[in-house]
Amino acid sequence: MYEQLYRYIAEEIRSGGIKKNEKLPSKKALASHLHISQNTVETAYSMLVQEGYIYARARSGYYVSGVSDLIPATEIRKFNESARTETGYRFDFRTNAVDISSFPFKTWAKLNREVVYQSPELLLPGDARGDASLRECLSKYLHEFRGVKCVPEQLVIGAGIEYLLMMLCSLFEPELRFAVENPGYGKAVSVIKNGGRKVEYISLDREGLRPDLLYESGAEIAYITPSHQFPTGIIMPIGRRAELLRWASERPCRYIIEDDYNSEFNFMGRPIPSVQGIDGGGRVIYMSTFSRILAPSIRIAYMVLPPELAEKYMLRFGHYSSTVSRFEQQTLCRFISGGYLGRHLNRVKNIYKKRRDALFSLLKALPCSNRLSISGEGAGLHLIVEAPPELARKIEENAKREKIRIYRLSDYYFEEPKRDAFILGYASLSAEDMRLAVGLLFAE
Repeated sequence: MYEQLYRYIAEEIRSGGIKKNEKLPSKKALASHLHISQNTVETAYSMLVQEGYIYARARSGYYVSGVSDLIPATEIRKFNESARTETGYRFDFRTNAVDISSFPFKTWAKLNREVVYQSPELLLPGDARGDASLRECLSKYLHEFRGVKCVPEQLVIGAGIEYLLMMLCSLFEPELRFAVENPGYGKAVSVIKNGGRKVEYISLDREGLRPDLLYESGAEIAYITPSHQFPTGIIMPIGRRAELLRWASERPCRYIIEDDYNSEFNFMGRPIPSVQGIDGGGRVIYMSTFSRILAPSIRIAYMVLPPELAEKYMLRFGHYSSTVSRFEQQTLCRFISGGYLGRHLNRVKNIYKKRRDALFSLLKALPCSNRLSISGEGAGLHLIVEAPPELARKIEENAKREKIRIYRLSDYYFEEPKRDAFILGYASLSAEDMRLAVGLLFAE
């Protein structure tokens, strides 16, 4: 009841129904008039005083404060989110999926319980870069599996690649331009543009981003995905990596941002070492995430900064709070140091390899297979399927009719020229689902 009274008087003051310096009824008089207790009126008046609507004069009563004219509140409308939450597909060949059934639920839960019960100090604030023990653990892991050369002080842990990229962009001078791959990762481009940066789009050849066009662009920061170019699947050879490192070494303001996208899922042998690992001049910022290895909802990503940028980061952001829960950080730390990550990675890699082989075999067995061009099978979790225009139109018609979600490679281009093909992600589809979906998609 006191809240009703408070809201009524506040609205009357905001709308001008009760004027500035007008005296309100005494608590006793208002309580008698409304047939409520004086305590109810006193509570409502106290709330109004606290929020500045009214003020009290000793031995006189309560008066209305001066409240500037307020814009009337508009009706809250419901947003249409249908464009962002598309559902109703029988099969979805999305590229950002994982096999959730392979998540190590028991192990993760066991380690999480140990952390919660054994580490109450994790309730306290931690290092802005992430817990030292996790950074130590990660530096060893990256050196062993990706050839990354770093010390824990160079590592920064954050809630996703997009967040870390946003922080990283602010470390560069505003006038520096960024070069990105075309086609490429649209979210990264959005983050860079949202930071007010100029972006140059660089076309690819069979070895990845073209150095000649990079020179011509005038860009100083190059964002690349060399281990498995997204979305084409190109694996950048060592010669091209060396060319880009030469470009970066020619000016002190030049850097390469290496997004080591899907480097763990190389099916053609041991992955090529990271660009950062062969960089002798401190020109490479290495970035990666655990979202594809574990689950998209586990928002733990990291970047390795060259020493001078690591110092600059701490000067500018050292007082910030880490965006990843310390409990989750320590669970991951134990998951890595206990050898669980290595075993989990081997297991899911075998699962995804079988699914890649199954999808590849299904496509090769199609009557129209001689009219298809398949690429990207060397690494990653999707294939690129190119078809002549007439067949491509038929595939799209089938997808729409059968409620199968597929993705056009052309949608990932920022500028011409575009290469028309389809992207088929297979991580979340069973062998039976793929068999049914492929049969429906390529029916003639």
